[in-house]
Amino acid sequence: LFRSANIGSTLTAQIIAFNISAITPFLLGLGFLLHGFAKQELLRQLGGVLLGLGLLFLGIEFMGNATRPLRDFQPFIAAMQDMRNPLLGIVIGAIFTAIVQSSAATLAIVIALGSQGLIPLESGIALILGANVGTCGTALLAAIGKNAEATQVGIVHMLFNVLGVLFFAFIIPQFADFVRM
Repeated sequence: LFRSANIGSTLTAQIIAFNISAITPFLLGLGFLLHGFAKQELLRQLGGVLLGLGLLFLGIEFMGNATRPLRDFQPFIAAMQDMRNPLLGIVIGAIFTAIVQSSAATLAIVIALGSQGLIPLESGIALILGANVGTCGTALLAAIGKNAEATQVGIVHMLFNVLGVLFFAFIIPQFADFVRM
């Protein structure tokens, strides 16, 4: 199940990476109409999905616009240059994701920063790896007070993500070169 969640997060990142601002109004409009006025339950549900996606994409667009001033903000530029240390990027990504409890939000912000040239690819990879660890906090919180199997799933999810991050943490520069090819 946790592998499926990771695949879903990867698909979310890919969708976010596309420039989807042109279809956002269409998704919002069609979703609103279907959800609000369709007679069939299936069409109403589809409308809710389209409306949710449109709102997600609109939020991503707002986040991208909000990060534009950072291009000229010297303390931010200095902090991003200091993040060439992959462990620092991983820790920042994990903490931020644990706080907002959404790896998709972290992905959206990192992609927005990267698309504007505000962070190098290596820093983006480190932040995303950190998001992979930070998102485990949600699963661990959900397991509190549950039976042993639920707790074990949360722990295995954390171990799976931490081991994956540890593997990639040491090859971020090589992985970035591979991605550039």
